[in-house]
Amino acid sequence: MAAAPGRFQAPDRASDKEAPRKAFVVVLAGDRMGEMFELDPKYTTIGRGLTATVRVNDEGISRTHAAVTVDKGVYYLSDAGSTNGTFANGERVDRYALREGDKIQLGAASVLRFTFHEDTDDDHQRELYESTLRDRLTGLFARGYFLNRLESDVAVALRHGKPLALVRFEVDGFAGVRASVGDATADQVLRAMCLTIVESTRSDDLLARLGDEDFAFLCRDVDAMRASRAARRLRETIAARELPGADATHVTLSLGVADLALLHEPTADALIKAAEVALTIARRAGGDRVEIYDPENEPTRLV
Repeated sequence: MAAAPGRFQAPDRASDKEAPRKAFVVVLAGDRMGEMFELDPKYTTIGRGLTATVRVNDEGISRTHAAVTVDKGVYYLSDAGSTNGTFANGERVDRYALREGDKIQLGAASVLRFTFHEDTDDDHQRELYESTLRDRLTGLFARGYFLNRLESDVAVALRHGKPLALVRFEVDGFAGVRASVGDATADQVLRAMCLTIVESTRSDDLLARLGDEDFAFLCRDVDAMRASRAARRLRETIAARELPGADATHVTLSLGVADLALLHEPTADALIKAAEVALTIARRAGGDRVEIYDPENEPTRLV
C-alpha cells in the first residue's frame, strides 16, 4: 500500500536502526533564504509576527499567516486567515497534505520548501543543503535550486501581473580555452568571471550556473528591453576584463533574453526554452552578442 502524503513509513526489520526523520521547511526565496526550520511534531505557525514559530520578515505576510499540523503522521498546511492567501505549488489552499519537496508560497516574495531529513547533526544537514543550493566552483546558485525558484517566480509574476525576464548566457569557445590552459586554470577563469558577474548585476537578480559554461540570471520586475540592456552591459564588462590565468585571459559571452509576458505559453519551462533559443541565435551569429526572443519570428529549427 502506498504511503499517504507526508507520512512517516514504519521501518522494516532491516532498517530498524535507521535514524528517525524530522520535517523541515527550507527558505528558498525571501527573508532568511537558505535557512532551515524544524517543524514541531504537533503544531507550527508561520508568519511575520513575533510569536510565529517560523518567522519570516515579509510585509506581504500576515502576522500569523499559515500553520502546519500533524494528524496520524501526515503534515497538513493550513491558511490561518491570512490577507494574501497561502499557496502550495502555485495553487491557493485552505488545507493541504504536504509531500516531500512541496513549495509553500506566502506573500509575493517568500517561498518555503517542505522536506524530511534524518535526525542527525543539524550543522551537517545544513552543509548538505548548502551543497545543493550553490555551485561549488563558482558560488552561484545550482541548477536544481534555480529551476525550483524559476517556477516559483513565474507563478508569482503571473499571479500579481509583474514582469519577469530570463537571460541565459554561455562563454564563447570555452572548450577551446579549457583545452589550451588546462582544467585548473580554466576553473580559475570561471571563478573570476562569475565574481565579476555578481558585482555587475542587481542583488535582486538570481544568478545560477546551469552547466560547465552555461549560466543564467533571472530578472524580477524587469521586461525584455531592460533585461537586454543589463545583458549588454554584462557582455561589455566581461569582454573588457582580463581574467586571471597562466596569462591574462579574455573571454566573451553570447546571451539570450526572454520575456515571460511575450510568450504564447507563459510557463517556467517555456521561458527557459525561449531564452535558450535566443542564446542559440546569438551563438550561431558568431557570439559576443545579445539576442531577444521574438515569438512572432521564432526559427523553429532551433527549438
